[in-house]
Amino acid sequence: MADDLRFSLLGPLRAWRGDTELKLGSPQQRMVLAVLLLAEGRATGPDLLIDAIWGDEQPRTALSTLRTYISRLRGVLGAEVLSSVGHGYVLLGGERDVVRFERLYGEQRYSEALALWQGEPLAGLDGFFAEAQRTRLNERRLAALECRLDADLGNGRHADVVPELTALCADHPTNERMRALLMLALYLAGRQAEAIGVYTDTRELLDRELGVAPSPELAELYQRIISADVALGRPSERVPPRQVPRQLPSDAADFTGRQREVEGMVAALGSGEASALVISAVSGAGGVGKTTLAVHAAHRLAGHYPDGQLFVDLRGSSARPVEPGVVLGGFLRALGYEEPPEDLAERAAEYRTALADRRVLVVLDNASGAGQVRPLMPGSAGCGVIVTSRARLTGLSGARQVDLEVLGPAEALLMFTTIVGEERVSAERGAAMDLVAACGFLPLAIRIAAARLAARRSWSVATMRDRLSDERRRMAELRAGDLAIEATFSLGYDQLDAVHARAFRLLAVPDAAMLSLPVAAALLDLPEPDAEEVCEALVNLSMLESPSPGRYRFHDLLKIYARSRPDDSGVRRAALARMLDFYLATAAAALRLTFLGDLRPDKVVTRSAGLRFADEAAVVDWADEEEQGLLSCLEQIARTPGDELGQAIILLDLTTDVIGFESDTARYERLGDLLIAAAADRADGALEAQARCVRGITRVNRRKLDAAMEDGLAARDLSLEHGDLDTYADALNLLARSAMGRREMEGAAGWYRQAAEVWRSLGDVSNVSVALGNLARTLADLGRMGEALDAAREAEKIMLEVGDGRKDAAAAYQLGVVLREAGHPEQALAELEAALIENRKLKKREWEGATLFRMAETYLLVGSSERAIDHAEDALAVLTNTGDEWGQGMALTVLGRALGERGQPGRARACLTEALKIFDRLDVPEAEDVRLLLVS
Repeated sequence: MADDLRFSLLGPLRAWRGDTELKLGSPQQRMVLAVLLLAEGRATGPDLLIDAIWGDEQPRTALSTLRTYISRLRGVLGAEVLSSVGHGYVLLGGERDVVRFERLYGEQRYSEALALWQGEPLAGLDGFFAEAQRTRLNERRLAALECRLDADLGNGRHADVVPELTALCADHPTNERMRALLMLALYLAGRQAEAIGVYTDTRELLDRELGVAPSPELAELYQRIISADVALGRPSERVPPRQVPRQLPSDAADFTGRQREVEGMVAALGSGEASALVISAVSGAGGVGKTTLAVHAAHRLAGHYPDGQLFVDLRGSSARPVEPGVVLGGFLRALGYEEPPEDLAERAAEYRTALADRRVLVVLDNASGAGQVRPLMPGSAGCGVIVTSRARLTGLSGARQVDLEVLGPAEALLMFTTIVGEERVSAERGAAMDLVAACGFLPLAIRIAAARLAARRSWSVATMRDRLSDERRRMAELRAGDLAIEATFSLGYDQLDAVHARAFRLLAVPDAAMLSLPVAAALLDLPEPDAEEVCEALVNLSMLESPSPGRYRFHDLLKIYARSRPDDSGVRRAALARMLDFYLATAAAALRLTFLGDLRPDKVVTRSAGLRFADEAAVVDWADEEEQGLLSCLEQIARTPGDELGQAIILLDLTTDVIGFESDTARYERLGDLLIAAAADRADGALEAQARCVRGITRVNRRKLDAAMEDGLAARDLSLEHGDLDTYADALNLLARSAMGRREMEGAAGWYRQAAEVWRSLGDVSNVSVALGNLARTLADLGRMGEALDAAREAEKIMLEVGDGRKDAAAAYQLGVVLREAGHPEQALAELEAALIENRKLKKREWEGATLFRMAETYLLVGSSERAIDHAEDALAVLTNTGDEWGQGMALTVLGRALGERGQPGRARACLTEALKIFDRLDVPEAEDVRLLLVS
């Protein structure tokens, strides 16, 4: 049973049941017990326990080993003492000397408290956690010792404490409080000269070691000693008995999580490492748990501040925050002043005087800004302050920021479980995780949802989850009694002026999870510097997040709230159109730089200038950063078609070349589906033809060749019907690529020739080169090598002229493949190497992989099987990463052939077998080639 258990941490970690000492096992196992004991009845997650045991050198088996320690401790202490809560563990019951010490300290029974110490706390335990706790506990012992010595002086034991204080000053030479007590003891013992000598030594020591002067309090004591102040050390009859305020609200009974933040706050304020902490929200304007955390930490810290705890809600989020003078009046009355001064400055001075020699914890909740808080800061380093604010308070000197984010998934589930109950959650753990995710892992939202569920025993967790799944009703669902997410968010929103409220609404228009500063500027219709100023102001107010410079995002629930604010639909539609216009202008600029000779950018008409790029590397960086946002924009436009539909189709066409679609070919195809459907709904055949050409190319790359052929035929007929020769040529090229993939080479050659002729008539030499390069490969496959080489060389010549002598990746690739087929492998390798360099420069990963396996085929042709293996393996790694299954099959085929030539038949057969599986699954002609290789 827990009632007869005793634990000691103020010395070596020990435990007793009755009079029998218990064996606690290895140092690592005792460390687990120490962490759980110091958690004082709160659940502790496995991550914190593992960190405490092993630090940065965690073994692979850390979690299973931890579970072994927990099991052994349960065997020693009893399962009812050490139990599981969610994913963590809690140790309940048992008398602990640390808790008793704090209680005696708070009751000012200092000698009894100090008698509990049995040596160095946590002796025998190593690691960062043990060391941090040891430091904290030693600071508490020192504080108790100071209080006991102060009490001894008050009881007239001046001479008795001098030896002890002398030794303590030697151990803690820069502790001015100890030095002051020694000076006072010597003076009251009639040893004035020695007291003056202590001050002189202290002044020299501080200057030499720290470069600082003694504190004003120590200097004042020195002046009183040298002037032989007769009142020094005598209690004044005019000073009323001190009142000890205990104003903290009750602690949350179901407080869970935030272990790292709580321990950090307790360590900082408990040890004197910091005198003020400011808790501000990183994610969301409210509901992240600032007040709950502040109150919980304050209760943990209460024993460190025996002279009381002050608390006030400053109502910083309301229309009329509480004036500092009103707060000071209340605080002074709580400290025993019946009639505080009227003047604010006088009240602040009296307040600082009242706290000068006290250890009081001040909790200032919901501050509006540094100006409201500054007059409420104590002047004494012995007092601690916790401030909560929706905004980051950067104007408080010496304050440490505690940036509070939403809970992690495990902490969120633990909080939900604590309120709802382990039995209900364990039966529907997946639904519970979905539910806390729908709450955005925001503590207030989780508390509301859990409270509603706890009050409705007939509801399943899945029922509550499903009610939250609809974004349109989520705000209404997150309401329980006087708790409501919408009301919490409104406190912040209602404080915004018109400019920032408009920005808050418009920045929530995109579906994208993240916005760059240029995109935000387009949405707000502002120059970038002005847009940045507005966005950063919203970040400072915790209405927006900035995970990195120039990048912004909303918390999920806050975005839903922003979208629910009344606004003209035309205003939001215009913002979306400006974002699309910006993306289109930027994509055109990127294509102009990376695809020389392409005519499409010159046909783009936009209001925005878009971005300009210094070089190709800048284009690649932008493409990596903006792909998801750009595609999200296109999806929004496709679902709400208007005048921007044509621009959206053009942008998708440019994007497939600027960014490529290897990252998520399925998403690009689905986007094509949406745009085609939108064009069909408008009965706009010309736009539908353009969209079908774009989707058809993604289908070719996904080896959906029949479907791509259908798109090509439909686009060809629609474009002819509307007299759109540009799209007609694109459709012919799509038909040719589809036929080529199906090994219908004669048909492919005919369509490539037609496409090239149409593009010639339009003066589009870049696309003429593309068609000729593809035609060359088709002719080579038909065995017409002379024609193939002529076409491939003409394609490369065109691009060399367009690019002022710079190699084009596509033309070099096509020529390399044809040269290999024509029996010129050395020349082929030179062209393929040039293509590889360009593809890597532009991060065209799928084309990089294709070039590598073509080089592997060529090395195999010249008898260099070792280099063939290297290139095939590199190709396989790249194409596996991009998800190109057909490319993986090709790389595996050439790798199998190369391994066979190197005398490794087992590995060779394994590669060819895997390639056959891929080709069979894709239902492509290459499967027959691999079967022949396996038979041979």
